[in-house]
Amino acid sequence: MQDGSSLRNRRDRVARAWGAHGPVVIASGLPVPVAGTDQFHDFHAHAEHRYLAGTAQEASVLTFDQREGWTLFAARASLEERVWSGDGTSLEVLAAESGIEDVRPAADLGAWLEARRGEAVAVLGNHDFTRAPAAYGVPNWLALETAIDQAESERLSTFLSEARRAKDSDEIATMRLAADATAAGHLTAMRSVRPGMSERELQVEVEAEFFRHGSARTAYSSLVGGGPNSSVLHFLPTARPFGTGEIVLMDAAAEYDGYAADVTRVFPAGDRFEGIHRDLYALVLATQEHAIAKTRPGKEFKELHLEAATEIAAGLADLGILRGNPHDLVESDAHALFFPHGLGHMLGLATHDSGGCLAGRAKSERLGLKWLRADIPLAPGFVVTIEPGIYFIRALLTDPERRRQYRDAVDWERVDGLLDTGGIRIEDDILITEEGAAVLSAEIPKSIAAVEELRREGLGR
Repeated sequence: MQDGSSLRNRRDRVARAWGAHGPVVIASGLPVPVAGTDQFHDFHAHAEHRYLAGTAQEASVLTFDQREGWTLFAARASLEERVWSGDGTSLEVLAAESGIEDVRPAADLGAWLEARRGEAVAVLGNHDFTRAPAAYGVPNWLALETAIDQAESERLSTFLSEARRAKDSDEIATMRLAADATAAGHLTAMRSVRPGMSERELQVEVEAEFFRHGSARTAYSSLVGGGPNSSVLHFLPTARPFGTGEIVLMDAAAEYDGYAADVTRVFPAGDRFEGIHRDLYALVLATQEHAIAKTRPGKEFKELHLEAATEIAAGLADLGILRGNPHDLVESDAHALFFPHGLGHMLGLATHDSGGCLAGRAKSERLGLKWLRADIPLAPGFVVTIEPGIYFIRALLTDPERRRQYRDAVDWERVDGLLDTGGIRIEDDILITEEGAAVLSAEIPKSIAAVEELRREGLGR
């Protein structure tokens, strides 16, 4: 958990990095209604607001003026809201949590802006502030004659994104708690799954453990797929039961005090990996372990990705699925038919956290690189995921254009017999240290022997 003192130090560090600038407004965001109902989607404060304020209140605004420092304007519950939802967090508690001495009701924000009439304002955080200022306590925005400095907004946001890359000690401690809650869920899932259980039932088991271990919410929508469904990269669980001999892919994690874990494990619905599943799992696991071993300060993440892609291409060639030299297969992106996503991404206040691309680097449109979410040299304090995978995705593998393009690089007859194989991804959360890397999610088993032991234990064998 972060305290007011560490948050003050963080804000001071960011303010120094920003240099000279005008007033800054950083909005948390407004609740989003579910159309046609009287309900709202689950609220997530904008990560820029939460990073600097340390709080996650709806319709709140953090401001900064170099002459006066930081001020937090927090929405106050109306009488009707107090009847249905309670009083909310007091200004005194928000001041203690954030370490900000000047905490005011949102209704005072208009006066703060009025005092800066004619000055260009940088807007960070959720830009719904510019579309619905009245919801933040500024009912007459036009009358303030306040201009938004788009260039300055982008400059300050870029600095903030760079500042968020390296996690401080409080952030790392919080992410360890998220990983611990996530481990409890995955261990329960590995013991609980059995043929006949549905994807949805397994989701309930894993998420319940997250909450029992201190998590207030999941870090993202839990992904649970059995059999062919495991080949869909972001598959949401259904009532489909797991079949005997199938594998289960579960990408699910806890969020703790705003910070996300992100972990994927694959395990058999029965008591052991068999046939092609065993071969593919061993290949993905070896690729992941080799990538983690090479993760260290100064290592280019894109280089890690391409090395992992080459290892997967070599393994698929050994299994008679791809044909050719592994380096040539990666150069032509043939491997991406089976490993289409990136090796991983930054992790923190968002599952795909900010700062994943170094300034000046352009995103590639190559099939094997277009979904790479991190292109940056690693440094101490960064937290990234390492998550290679192999999938038999019908949409890719039955596409006539892909088949023509890679007619010589793939044994298509063998692939046709494997279209229901599913997918395998193994993902861990990695903290970059001065010496190399620390696996925050190391408590979650992934060796074939350890996973099969848990499966036998769960099935009572």
